[in-house]
Amino acid sequence: MKIQTKTCNAANYGGIRKQTRYLVIHYTSNNGDTAKNNADYFAREALASPASAHYFVDETEIWASVPENCVAWHCGAKTYVHPECRNTNSIGIEICMNGADGRVREGSITHAAELVRELMQRYQIPVERVLRHHDVTGKDCPAPMVQNIARWNAFLDLLKEETQMRYQYYEDMPDWAKPTVSKLVKKGYLKGEGDGVLNLTEDTLKVLVINDRAGVYKA
Repeated sequence: MKIQTKTCNAANYGGIRKQTRYLVIHYTSNNGDTAKNNADYFAREALASPASAHYFVDETEIWASVPENCVAWHCGAKTYVHPECRNTNSIGIEICMNGADGRVREGSITHAAELVRELMQRYQIPVERVLRHHDVTGKDCPAPMVQNIARWNAFLDLLKEETQMRYQYYEDMPDWAKPTVSKLVKKGYLKGEGDGVLNLTEDTLKVLVINDRAGVYKA
């Protein structure tokens, strides 16, 4: 996947982030804009009310703006509806979603899904931690995916198509798997790769849980 870079004006983003646990989806809300338009604007302007995103995506291009290891100011708020997701632990992706006629550009959404899948793999982020801006702060963003939940669900389905999730750490695993994994770690059956890294696929977790429920690990 080709990603071009035009670094955001330093006034519009923050310092180094220590972790990446969430991916947050936004839309630019402008009709007919492009990823490059947005990258150019945020590189040129020092905004009075700083805002930024790590990536801008349209149907043909992806532009990196804020470096991935830095804090982009994309989902900050005075109050939150999500208990954990913040600017400091998330990557923000802005989709140029509206066409010149105001209609949704499906190509931009599909292209964004390609980028999100790559980021999910790189940071070992399950689809459950891919959120809309709306899910973090309650804002009507991305509006086409807030006002039409079917469109959001379709986007999530695109992320599941080619993603075999791997869980590196116990805390990131789904709740249904944690009792089994905890038991197996305590028994010494699961030792991982050191430093708490278990690196288990979702399919592996399912097999372990089925075996546990069948009494395989009682001894």
